[in-house]
Amino acid sequence: MSKRIRVLSLILAVVLMLCSMPVCSAQDASLQPIAYEVVNLNGVNIEYGIYGQADGEPLLLLPPNGGDMHSFDGSILPEMTKHFKVICMSPRATGKSDWVEGAMTFEAMSDDIAALLDYLNIEKTRIFGFSDGGNLGVVFTLAHQERVEALAIMGSNINTWGTNTFDQIQITYQYIILCIEAWLYDDPEYGRRRDIKGMMVGQPSLTFEDISAIKVPVLNIFGEHDMIQRWHSKKITKSIEGAQELMIVGGGHSSCFDQTETVINPALLDFYGVA
Repeated sequence: MSKRIRVLSLILAVVLMLCSMPVCSAQDASLQPIAYEVVNLNGVNIEYGIYGQADGEPLLLLPPNGGDMHSFDGSILPEMTKHFKVICMSPRATGKSDWVEGAMTFEAMSDDIAALLDYLNIEKTRIFGFSDGGNLGVVFTLAHQERVEALAIMGSNINTWGTNTFDQIQITYQYIILCIEAWLYDDPEYGRRRDIKGMMVGQPSLTFEDISAIKVPVLNIFGEHDMIQRWHSKKITKSIEGAQELMIVGGGHSSCFDQTETVINPALLDFYGVA
């Protein structure tokens, strides 16, 4: 009798555990795009998806180096879809977007953003960019301030001097290896990876005086233990009039996303003016 009770108790515990688990289908549904397309812009095929509120205010998400339109699926995207019409894009050479050899620059990608906004009939948007996505957001804002409602960046640098020396040495070493592999092997994949990594070698090449021209609201987020040097992050904030900053205590570069629900999302919603 006691054995049967133990078995029944175990079954009941499993059932209760399953019932208490969050329903994934609702969250998955929120991550289904309400629009999706690969569209030719500036002679380059660019992949994008729109999520969330069809009639909401636009928010453009820009992924890190090598990231695509799905880079934020497991972090800020689910929350942002509750409040905004969220546009996610795959920059050149990522996702289903074209790789154009010799044309992997922040300036070229900035032109792609402008063309995408034109295509979507969006005059002005909020922007969030992480790492190289933040760098791209800065370059785009400098070129098209009239199209930016507010710019939030995280773990971003305006030139390679802002990256910790050891990290920059690693990046440069990896880039050199990819250059050798692209030369040795008749496989365009090596060239694509080389050009993506190459964006972190010598790009961007802005000065603090350059970014002082930014007049839109800016939120600069960085980790306490980020790969971007703290003095550099703080100088970015000081160089832009009225800019706000948030240092995520205990956060590294990507590990800042460990505090998405508790720190990043609330900070972004407050900055973007969501009650």
